[in-house]
Formats: sequence, structure tokens, C-alpha cells
Amino acid sequence: MANLQIRVDDALKADADRLFASIGLDTSSAVRLFLKQSVMRGGIPFALLGDPYLPSLQEADARVRAGEPSFSEREFREKAEALLRGLQV
Repeated sequence: MANLQIRVDDALKADADRLFASIGLDTSSAVRLFLKQSVMRGGIPFALLGDPYLPSLQEADARVRAGEPSFSEREFREKAEALLRGLQV
């Protein structure tokens, strides 16, 4: 049997331990489940989603680097409203 060693932040490990314990698993069993599901499905067994704010942040960064304001008040309001609609708030 192979031994797998990974490094993770202490707080992340503690949070994961608590979560898995709350559903009756230890962290090693949860990692084994993840690996088995990945192999069975032929990929990561959950959707990998990007940051919905990244395009807006990249656009603002490009404007600032060009010496322009990141957003006008109108653009900021429109973007905020669109994001809130997307979150269904």
C-alpha cells in the first residue's frame, strides 16, 4: 500500500478534520474517497469554477495601469447590480 504525504495550512487541516468528523469520516478516508471518485469519473468529481469577479478586476487593473480611473460611478453601479442579479440577492 502506498503512503501519500501532502502539505496543507494548519487551519485548513483543522477545518477539514472537523468537517469530515461531522459526517463520520477521518481526513484520510475522505481523501481516499476523493481519489476513488476521481478515478471512477475520469476527472475531478466536482465542478471547478473560476472567480466570477476576476474579469472585472482584470479590466480595472488594465485601466489603472493605463492611468485611467478603474470604473466610472455608472459602470461601478451597473457591474454591482449585474453581480447581485447573478447571485440572486
